[in-house]
Amino acid sequence: MNLLFLTRTVGNIPVISVVYSWLVDLMGMIMSFIFEICAKYGIFNLGVCIILFTIVTRIIMFPLSYNQSKSQKLMSAVQPEIMAIQKKYQGKTDQKSAMMMQAETKAVYEKYGVSMTGGCLQMFIQMPIIFALYKVILNIPAYVGAVKLYFEAIVDAIGGTSAIAAVNTFAHSSEELAKVITQSRIAGGDIVTTDHIIDFLYHLNPAQWVSFTDHFSSAADIIAQNYAHIEQLNSFLGINLASSPMSYGLLSPKAWIIPVLAGLSQFISSKLITGMSNNSAMNDENNPAAATMKSMTYMMPLMSVFFCFSFASGIGIYWVASSVLMGIQQFFLNKHFNKVDTDSLIKANIEKANAKRAKKGLPPINEKSTEENLKRMQEKNEKLQAALEAKEAASKKRVEANDQYYQSTSIADRANMVQQYENRKSKKK
Repeated sequence: MNLLFLTRTVGNIPVISVVYSWLVDLMGMIMSFIFEICAKYGIFNLGVCIILFTIVTRIIMFPLSYNQSKSQKLMSAVQPEIMAIQKKYQGKTDQKSAMMMQAETKAVYEKYGVSMTGGCLQMFIQMPIIFALYKVILNIPAYVGAVKLYFEAIVDAIGGTSAIAAVNTFAHSSEELAKVITQSRIAGGDIVTTDHIIDFLYHLNPAQWVSFTDHFSSAADIIAQNYAHIEQLNSFLGINLASSPMSYGLLSPKAWIIPVLAGLSQFISSKLITGMSNNSAMNDENNPAAATMKSMTYMMPLMSVFFCFSFASGIGIYWVASSVLMGIQQFFLNKHFNKVDTDSLIKANIEKANAKRAKKGLPPINEKSTEENLKRMQEKNEKLQAALEAKEAASKKRVEANDQYYQSTSIADRANMVQQYENRKSKKK
């Protein structure tokens, strides 16, 4: 992806913000469509909708997952040669060795038609989609009109825009309620629109809803009537999806259900993904990539547990469902790529790379061209190194000449030079 493209603007808005906003709207439309389908069949539960939403989005992102698995399969073939280069230059810290190592590594990737940033690119593309998913799940009423209706009825009952000041007073009446504003992603920490009221109300837990009803007792009947529907929508496995597990207290079993499930599902998914790289190179303890993958296998589940304690339970449900689906998906991808011949995959990948090179007017990749490119890179690096050494030698020679000059010059001569410098300086003024 051209990062320069992302820095451009549409009007005064950066392209990346426009793309992200479009993704959020798209995910919101998908969630709204799923809710309407579920409602037709009498299913009024956001937990079920989030799981179905996760299935749909995983299907949309399947091509990215497929390419990522293919990239891992290709990298398992490339890695032994990369490790050989690393061992060849191990312990060599001079600039020439570093440049030669970089040139040889680049030549290996080119030989297999593999991009050095291929795996990172897949992750980079997925990140905006994942953030868009989170934004929709965190504020479902903002994207699902049928859900928003219940909150709008409550807002109208308490006075609409004229109730903004009263809601702000309520929202800042305790530390716990102030945290709800933060969870609601309300910029500035103050409710200034009726949409902000809805975002705030969506993140209240059952006990806070009771306090809200008491605060607006004149609209208690309408609040209770609509909250009954909201509670039904947000209750999944006896857990309120809009509240974080921490709101139940660490001693409550409800606080542990989603975080533990998230950690276990993430661990299984990570093990299946690392199983894609079960070659000797990736099992070598001296291989930094292998060490990183092993640490991630344990770190990611622990991070999942930690974040799921802090985030709204709806995010936790998405996290669990996503990890389970990724695990199932990865299981079948592993079976598929284990049957694929590595040499055939490399050949097809080189043909694809050559087609791209032909469009750019570049020669095709083959063993001879790779050797020639490596030779050219080595010659270029050697010339660059020689130029740097010549520059350093010339600089050193000047310093030595200056030192020798000042050592052989008398104090009177030095004073005279200083006086001449001062005279020239005063003339310029």
